[in-house]
Amino acid sequence: MATGLLGRKVGMTHIFTADGDSIPVTVLQMGPCTVIRRKTAEKDGYDAVVLGFVEVEEKKEKRLTKAEVGVFKKAGTAVFRHLKEVRPRDAKLLGELKTGDVLKVDQVFKLDQRVDVTGVSKGRGFAGVFKRWGMKGAARDSSTAHEHHRHPGAIGQRKTPGKVWKGKHLPGHYGVDNITTQNLVVAGIEAEGNLLLVKGAVPGHADGLVFVDTASKGQPRVKKKQEVRERAKPKV
Repeated sequence: MATGLLGRKVGMTHIFTADGDSIPVTVLQMGPCTVIRRKTAEKDGYDAVVLGFVEVEEKKEKRLTKAEVGVFKKAGTAVFRHLKEVRPRDAKLLGELKTGDVLKVDQVFKLDQRVDVTGVSKGRGFAGVFKRWGMKGAARDSSTAHEHHRHPGAIGQRKTPGKVWKGKHLPGHYGVDNITTQNLVVAGIEAEGNLLLVKGAVPGHADGLVFVDTASKGQPRVKKKQEVRERAKPKV
């Protein structure tokens, strides 16, 4: 089984636990995704699967090149708008997946699992140093900050080295970056609507494309009750 799925961000809401606590969650519609290609170590040098998401209408297929459509004809599947190659750390996780298989959210993820969510952040256009880098600026009552409260200030180093270093925090284009938020917890799964509820915020705007994968930092170790009891016993 693949370790991740393609989907889209629906929005944010909150759910209540059995104790009555409110938890903010992001609702993601994950899949269903279709396996377009299965790569193997013998043929391709590594094990992976290529997933397709969002079918393209037949009347819009003419917008694609013959080479792009040929990939799906060879696989014997419908034409999809988004493709993603999933390459797990262990080839055994792919199991017996083959071309044409359909993966749903409840087949890949489970409750309390930790996941990494990748998306494209919101575009904010050309932004100043306050919004882009969180700079504080000069005090409002400063005599040297006349009409320059939100300006970056001096950026040079005089004679030595006599230049502005690369990477200097300056105004510029902000947003539209590929961002991965790690170690988010799966708070709920709705199999009928292919919905995945994830604790916390996810990068990107509503209806934006996201990729959810098993956390690269591993899953938390679940301690058995008996083990916890043994450790809690006082040593004589």
